[in-house]
Amino acid sequence: MRLTRAAACRSLVGCLVALTLTAPALAQPRPATVLDLAAQQKNLTTFVTAVHTAGLDDTLRAAGPITVYAPTDDAFARMPPAERDALMSDPARLKALLLGHVVNDMVLIHQGDSTITSGSVTTAAGRELSFGGDSDRPMIGGAHVVQADLRAGNGAITTVDKVMLQ
Repeated sequence: MRLTRAAACRSLVGCLVALTLTAPALAQPRPATVLDLAAQQKNLTTFVTAVHTAGLDDTLRAAGPITVYAPTDDAFARMPPAERDALMSDPARLKALLLGHVVNDMVLIHQGDSTITSGSVTTAAGRELSFGGDSDRPMIGGAHVVQADLRAGNGAITTVDKVMLQ
């Protein structure tokens, strides 16, 4: 079979387009740490700022595995402004609160065809967080899951719609 010059160019262009569309997805490695991953999320800027303020950078960059239940920017925005401002200006209190969102183990909300909707985990602050809800709307510690099981090299992040206060 002989291809005309035009047909050969179309075939070549088609191959290049396919390669261009698939290669970046194949070449993108997982972020090295949950902190790197959080910093890449547009809805976790307040959380990342809080981590820096609390001095927890090394904790979220540790070897792991760790799981972080990260409140979204909207979750922080729903807090009363005076309470949020007081929290963000008190590194010790902020650290204690954020450690209540970190589990020193890999805990994925979705495992195969199942979703965790019962049981509990102990956080790095020693708090118990209970799972609830149902497979369509799982919950952890009274907060609804916004996005589950974002993977990094040292663990995972599940974003939640509420700052889980003690």
